[in-house]
Order: sequence, then C-alpha cells, then structure tokens
Amino acid sequence: MSSWFTSTTLSDLKHRVQSSVSNLANDPDLLLSKLTLTSPELSAERDKIDSEEKRKEQVKDSLAEILPWETRDRELEILVEECKEVILGLSSEEGTFT
Repeated sequence: MSSWFTSTTLSDLKHRVQSSVSNLANDPDLLLSKLTLTSPELSAERDKIDSEEKRKEQVKDSLAEILPWETRDRELEILVEECKEVILGLSSEEGTFT
C-alpha cells in the first residue's frame, strides 16, 4: 500500500514549517497575533462573517414582520389576496394536518 506522504513531501513540509517558524520567531508580535487568532487576515475574515450574519438577521427580522401571503414587491401585490385565500383554505382542510 502506497503512502500519501512520500519522503519528498515530508521533507518539503518540514522545510516549509521550519521556514515559517523562523519567520515568526523573528517577529514576536506576529507570532502572538497568529497564536491568538488576531492577525489582520483573521480579523478581516471575522468582520466579514459578522457583517454577513447581521445582514441575514436583518432580512429574517424584516420578513418576520409580514404575513406569509404579504409582499413588499409592488408587482406581486396583485397575488396577495389569492395567496391569502389559498393559505387560509389549507387550514380548513382535514388532510393538511394528518
């Protein structure tokens, strides 16, 4: 059975790790920021994720304010009454809940 790790791959990996460690050893602030996950790249990524989550929450909150058959799109307002009737009709059918 062949191994995924060949001696070339392992030696290359070892060289890359040693190079990275020596670079970080020369800059203790960079080492600390990377160890505590506060590097500029990670902070930017965390901010991006936070802003996406806030946007999703705002969309969810805005949609929670309207009934299922309502819309904020003027072009679709013509369908509101029909959708309301169908949705409310579902609740009166016995088969809906069995």
